[in-house]
Amino acid sequence: MIIKNSKRFIKTNENPIYLADRLQTVYEDNYHIFYKLVLKPAGIKPSTIKNNGAYHYILKLNNNLPSVFVFIENISKYTLHCSMRIEEGVIGEHKNVYNTPHQFRMKIYLDAKLLEIYDINYEPSHEINMKSGVSKKILNNSNTKNKLVKSTFLNQWLKTLLNSEYHLINL
Repeated sequence: MIIKNSKRFIKTNENPIYLADRLQTVYEDNYHIFYKLVLKPAGIKPSTIKNNGAYHYILKLNNNLPSVFVFIENISKYTLHCSMRIEEGVIGEHKNVYNTPHQFRMKIYLDAKLLEIYDINYEPSHEINMKSGVSKKILNNSNTKNKLVKSTFLNQWLKTLLNSEYHLINL
């Protein structure tokens, strides 16, 4: 069977090849940013991962901005579950600015250097595993467009944290 694939494809939001290529690029970029923010400062790499390990970290900038709580648990030597959420409450001395928390849940593939987001939670009543913070039900709505939207949203947030010079605090 011969399959022909045109090298020329239209760069639109409807083209599945373009969407898959863009999603792969965002996954890779998310991994590299997360590596700089968390994995490298924490010394997390396949050779340092222990069985059934769980790690709690905080990304902090200063007392006026909210902290970001990071929870990482290893599934295998090369795959990690991670959840990140921003601190809830009034931001600094700005009494009129209230920060509503949202939580990202993702898988990190250390060997492939990819970070795949599978859930963004805005609701505190969302069912999660209280031990690990990892969603019990990975969202079924996983078409490429939705994955790209979630991944791009995470990418912009990670870039903001990196550019703002948030740093890791080990608990």
